Amino acid sequence: MSALESDAIQSEMEIKHSNLQGNHQELGDLVDGNTTVAVQHAPEIQKLRLELEQEHNQLANIQLKFQEEQRFNKSFQEELNILKLERDRTSKEMNKIHNELNEKVSEIKHLELELTRRENEGGVAVDSLKRLIKTLEKENTTLKMERTEIEAELENSRKSFTDKMMLDASHIQKKDSSSVGDMPEHSKSFPGKEEMERSLQNLSKDLKETQQDRDKVVQELNRLKQHLLEKASEDSDKMDEDSKIIEELRDSNNYLRAQVSHLDRTLKQALASQEELKMANDSEILKSKEAINDLNKKLANCMSTIDAKNIELLNLQTALGQYYAEIEAMEHLERELAHAREEIAKLSQLLKEADHRADVSRNEKEEILGKLSQSEKVQTEWRSRVTKLEDDNAKLRKVLEQSMTRLNRMSIDSDYLVDRRIVIKLLVTYFQRNHSREVLDLMVRMLGFSDEDKQRIGGAQHGSGKGVVRGVLGLPSRLVGGLLGGNSTDTAANAGSDNQSFADLWVDFLLKETEEREKRESSENTGKAMENSSDKSPYTIPVTPPFSNRRFDAGTPSAFQITPTNQNISRPPRGYFQHSEHFDSEFSTVPLTSSDGKTTSSNQHPRY
Repeated sequence: MSALESDAIQSEMEIKHSNLQGNHQELGDLVDGNTTVAVQHAPEIQKLRLELEQEHNQLANIQLKFQEEQRFNKSFQEELNILKLERDRTSKEMNKIHNELNEKVSEIKHLELELTRRENEGGVAVDSLKRLIKTLEKENTTLKMERTEIEAELENSRKSFTDKMMLDASHIQKKDSSSVGDMPEHSKSFPGKEEMERSLQNLSKDLKETQQDRDKVVQELNRLKQHLLEKASEDSDKMDEDSKIIEELRDSNNYLRAQVSHLDRTLKQALASQEELKMANDSEILKSKEAINDLNKKLANCMSTIDAKNIELLNLQTALGQYYAEIEAMEHLERELAHAREEIAKLSQLLKEADHRADVSRNEKEEILGKLSQSEKVQTEWRSRVTKLEDDNAKLRKVLEQSMTRLNRMSIDSDYLVDRRIVIKLLVTYFQRNHSREVLDLMVRMLGFSDEDKQRIGGAQHGSGKGVVRGVLGLPSRLVGGLLGGNSTDTAANAGSDNQSFADLWVDFLLKETEEREKRESSENTGKAMENSSDKSPYTIPVTPPFSNRRFDAGTPSAFQITPTNQNISRPPRGYFQHSEHFDSEFSTVPLTSSDGKTTSSNQHPRY
């Protein structure tokens, strides 16, 4: 589009130039036709011609400047496109360099891990070799000691053999000297000589055998020495290979570090070149702005000169108003000047458009720079978020470990706790029944008294205690069997009589309590409707006890079995569960410790 606009502007300028030349010719014809008037107005016409020529030159200069401005705009557009391409290329290169840097860092970490592993393996191998060398040295010393012992034995055997030979020789000489008188000469020396020869042969055989044993021991020692030398050479070769591998890994690590530093330097150089390009682009844009401002000033000066020329032309038209041809020429010149004004306005409009395009390109550049800075900020924010999340994760892990240790400690301590309400109920029942021994025995077993505490209070009895729980706590005997399951075998004989007596007491207690509660409820709920009273069931059967800890199941033996009458009548009133709704608020625990601070493992019960 810029090339087409420049061509159109150039064609218009050529048309204008031709029109000006036509005007000049028409003025010449008018001057020839009106010689008399020309004689009078010759200086004015000459002046007009000079002004027209000057205006023509100014328009030609303006056209040249406009073409130069168009060339500048084209060059600026090309430079902007080149800068955009270079920016994209540098961004791609930066991403590539970042990726390569990350890969190199990962490779360096992997090589460092491999190097540490190899160093650890080398250290283990060196330790094993040292141990093996120590063992071989110990074996060598033992073999040397054995060799010295064998040599000493050989020396001893030699000495013994020589002593024996000397003794035999002396004995034989004595025999010969003693038997000389009894035997002839040829028979005197012959038997002793044979015995000596036989003894010498035996001694030579023994000597050869000892020499063979010595040679075997020497060969074994040489073989062991050779084996030790081979082992030492193999160990030294292996250590040399390991040292070479370690050196190679260190060299590769140093090379990778040098590459990383080189990549860092190239990245810094790329960033510096990008900054230089940005600064050069900004300086070129400033220069183009200054050139455009200069052209605008020159255009304003041209417009002022054109206005002055128009005034002068009007004055000349009034002076030449007597002549019709001069008037027409002046009008024609005015039209041309108006056309020139339009051209100048168009040129100014084109200059404005060029300024607008330059502003658009500048805005695009600023937007791109803003996006780059924003992307860098987002990257830093993400990194900070990642580090923050890692810190939070570590803190949460520490808190979780602390809470787990606390829970373990609480679960360990909970085995030494009992419900406060059970203790209160036991004490109240004990005093209501005038210090009953059955209630006291139940308290001793449930609270885990020691033998000394039992002797102090006089309650060390193992009679009937489990049946009392139904009258004390208002609970079924099957549940109480889990609470007191340790001594169920001791009270099996007395189960029938205790079951009968305390079951009757339990039934009486429930009947009285239900009558009292029904009376109270009937008096309180007289104003309520029958529908509300019919929707709510007055009784509920407690399947499980209202305790939070359900460790006692049917697997624990109970002291008593529930009779059918007990099953039919043991339905507590509605107020029982209304009372049990406040179980959590009334819940408290009492530590199962004796008065002397000593507890036995058989009397410790869990929290109820």
